[in-house]
Amino acid sequence: MKKILIAAACGLAAGAFAQTSSTLMLTPWGEKVTPENAWRDYPRPQMVRSNWTNLNGQWDYAITDIGKTDARPEKWDGKILVPFALEAPLSGCNGKLLEPHQYLWYTRKINLDPKPGEKILLHFGAVDFRAIVYLGHDEVGCTPHEGGQLPFTVDLTPYAKKGENTLTVLVWDPTEAHINSRGKQSFKTYACFYTRMSGIWQTVWMETVPEKHIADYDVVPDIDKGEVTLTFKVCGLKYGDSELGNVYIDGIASAQFKPGEPCTIKMPTDFKLWSPESPALYDFTAKFGKDEIKGYFGMRKFEKRIDSKGVLRFFLNNKPYYVMGTLDQGWWPDGLLTPPSEEAMAFDIQTLKNCGFNAMRKHIKVEPLRYYALCDKMGLLLLQDMPSTTHSAHDPFHWEVTKGYDLYRRELKGLVDLLRKVPSIVIWVPYNEGWSQHDPVLTHTTLDFVKKYDPTRLVDGPSGWCDFEGGSTFQRDKKGRTTTQHLPADQCEAADIVDYHAYRGPAMPAVNARRVSFLGEFGGLGHPVNGHIWREFAQGKVLGEKTGSWGYGGIEDTKTREGLEKTYLGLIEKLGDFAEQGLAGSIYTQTTDVEIEINGLLTYDRKVLKYNPAVLKAAHDRVRARANGK
Repeated sequence: MKKILIAAACGLAAGAFAQTSSTLMLTPWGEKVTPENAWRDYPRPQMVRSNWTNLNGQWDYAITDIGKTDARPEKWDGKILVPFALEAPLSGCNGKLLEPHQYLWYTRKINLDPKPGEKILLHFGAVDFRAIVYLGHDEVGCTPHEGGQLPFTVDLTPYAKKGENTLTVLVWDPTEAHINSRGKQSFKTYACFYTRMSGIWQTVWMETVPEKHIADYDVVPDIDKGEVTLTFKVCGLKYGDSELGNVYIDGIASAQFKPGEPCTIKMPTDFKLWSPESPALYDFTAKFGKDEIKGYFGMRKFEKRIDSKGVLRFFLNNKPYYVMGTLDQGWWPDGLLTPPSEEAMAFDIQTLKNCGFNAMRKHIKVEPLRYYALCDKMGLLLLQDMPSTTHSAHDPFHWEVTKGYDLYRRELKGLVDLLRKVPSIVIWVPYNEGWSQHDPVLTHTTLDFVKKYDPTRLVDGPSGWCDFEGGSTFQRDKKGRTTTQHLPADQCEAADIVDYHAYRGPAMPAVNARRVSFLGEFGGLGHPVNGHIWREFAQGKVLGEKTGSWGYGGIEDTKTREGLEKTYLGLIEKLGDFAEQGLAGSIYTQTTDVEIEINGLLTYDRKVLKYNPAVLKAAHDRVRARANGK
């Protein structure tokens, strides 16, 4: 097969990717990526420091066979553009695919200046899947990091020497090992499973901090009391330390805090509420000793509550609120899981808002932290999925799924810890359609854990099916969907939501007094746009047997733009009927085409919007009005 031509991409001038457009599907932003401009902004906008160094750019890389690797490589295969994964076209690695029997190595030089009383922290936004970090000969830290979705930090201080140091990262990624959170990555691209990716795929950066420094914080707004509570975690404290920190909410108030203890601050009587329609945010500065960070928060409340007609619905800031969103895979033809730029992420979010959506289900993926900040600032509710480990949708009880439960739970906790300060996230989605799901006992245990660990948000029941407590499931013998009974009133149903998937749909779970009725996926209308179909650019890709582009229910009635719009509006009209009956929200599949799938509002390269946004917005507004009895 003809190889993708991008070998010389690293080091090209701005816009140089455009010359390979005949063999690559690129977004407008991917065409402009260079080693000098690739992801230069501060990567953690929720907790900002001034003293930091960006390590994105050209690194040396090598791939070695595990059985033939005696030591770290002495010769390197070439350059890779960090933070793009090995398999991503923007990495500049000719579409290479890492195999489970191989190691992926990275190396580069860094200049360090260790000083007494300071720590040099090295941060990785995400590395898929297992990463071991070396500074010179020394392994940094006690154990490798495992988990391809979450950031991690290592302390370089004990190993750092003044001047030039050699940083090396060793990666192993099995992709389909039933233990790792691979999401929709697959050895073969088919249907709704996509090109696998390995290694570093988010920003790598360093910062210098005092030995005593703020490591994290939690924030809980209370709009009814008109106050916000901040809790700061401080590292480097010694027994008996009584030092206090200070927090300043810009232009509003200030207070002292004790590390690890809640600090509650009264907001002014005219404080502004956060919502998709009015995404008001408040900035703050926290200081502890010599350390200083800047962050933000939003005053908002999201809950389930009985409305005036006796129906259980979502409420935002004490008012009924219909959640109208899309399923968002977060994949890009040029960067795979790594967006090509901040502007690219903002484009997707603004497109949804222009089309009248107020929400997004972030599906089987954790985004860079700057993505969540954009949702906070631009105003979009988020349902956050936990990325799955495997796709045994109709047999969630296989022992291979159970063996990864410990790592799954640790990553799920890490996901909540990472994102609980993000105001736009209002619902956690621990399970999707049985993927990496466990037996009824462990399923309930997981949902109950999330509900208790973060009581400020709602928890979706297993999204789609394999809901053992009042939703639907697939029987192992006949694989037919059956409805399960709600538990007795005195027994815990851990989830807040009964979630159906219906293609094309729409459909709704029965209204009940225990959990909100929600349509977690529907639609998926396929519409091909010539010149913007991924498989036409996919030479050199590893494809499965089903290489034809597809949408749910075929494309006979949606292959023209007129047919697509007519069919979509028909679905939305039925959706309005369900909204009147008590459906509290819906998620349309999906924001963009992705590889074989052609069921997006946008083409995969983001160059064509298939719908008139004004027409969609008007239709979506009618659904929300009907949900509110108007």
